[in-house]
Amino acid sequence: MAVVFAREITPGLTSLVKKLDDAVAKNSDCKMGSYVVVMTDDDKMEDALKTMADKEKIKKVVLTIDNPNGPPKWKIAKDADVTVLLYVKNTVKESIAIEKGKLDDKAIDGVLAKLDSIKPEKKDEKKKDK
Repeated sequence: MAVVFAREITPGLTSLVKKLDDAVAKNSDCKMGSYVVVMTDDDKMEDALKTMADKEKIKKVVLTIDNPNGPPKWKIAKDADVTVLLYVKNTVKESIAIEKGKLDDKAIDGVLAKLDSIKPEKKDEKKKDK
């Protein structure tokens, strides 16, 4: 599971969401999922997320909005523009904080590589091991 907390929609965030959407679609057999939380009090954010989802054809990643601080129990880094949490079975395996302006192709590829390294086994792979 990949959870992305972002402070605004940027080209980098859009690229990350598109690539996560592809990864979730390709890994549906191992129950991979993802959601994005934009932390803002901008009244226009809901429309902006709908526009992004339609334009980029986002089908698998859930897009949501929360307050500017995000959910308190998640302890999102205040100085990070984007925070990505990768977890399996309710256990965080990676926490990646990305500074404003640093969510580029290299950072996105790093997130996807880490996501790939922690993804659950496919159903067929589990049966082979038994």
